Amino acid sequence: MVGIRNNRRAKYTKKIIKETVLSLLQTKTIDIITVTEICKEADVNRTTFYRYYNDVYMCVDQIEKDFLDKLEVPEGSSLIDGLTIVLTAFYENPQLSNLVFVEGKTELLDKMLSYRPHPFKKTTLDAYQDTYIMLGFQGILKRWVKGGMKEAPDKLTKIIVQILFADNLQDKRKQFENGRIQ
Repeated sequence: MVGIRNNRRAKYTKKIIKETVLSLLQTKTIDIITVTEICKEADVNRTTFYRYYNDVYMCVDQIEKDFLDKLEVPEGSSLIDGLTIVLTAFYENPQLSNLVFVEGKTELLDKMLSYRPHPFKKTTLDAYQDTYIMLGFQGILKRWVKGGMKEAPDKLTKIIVQILFADNLQDKRKQFENGRIQ
């Protein structure tokens, strides 16, 4: 049916545009990707692009939303299980991981954090801890992706949990306090 926004052709066109954006994000930063470049790579005209998105950032926002909507973390899952599910989603589609690297231009990690239930009243310390943890998670995720995702998602989850709970930092703390950092 021509003219219906969610017909098969429209869905296909949006899919091609989003795949093109993800592909371009593998080699370029979002701020230098142009609509003209996307249209040329996706073989669509600019009018078609603007029918669905106002700009590249709106397209990336939609990709993020689609990703988050597809994440299925079962009700009552632990944070560790949720983390493994998120890492598995990135592992299965490494192009999506580039969204995490669009620093200052995307809020994927913040959105993922907001999906986490907060059963307790948040304090100022909690807010700083959330920031610290999410930036650390972003750094680990960046290293993991740039390193070729060699660790399986469940193994990386264990590494993150070890870091989060400072399993091996007490020895380093003693070394730091004694002036001997190794």
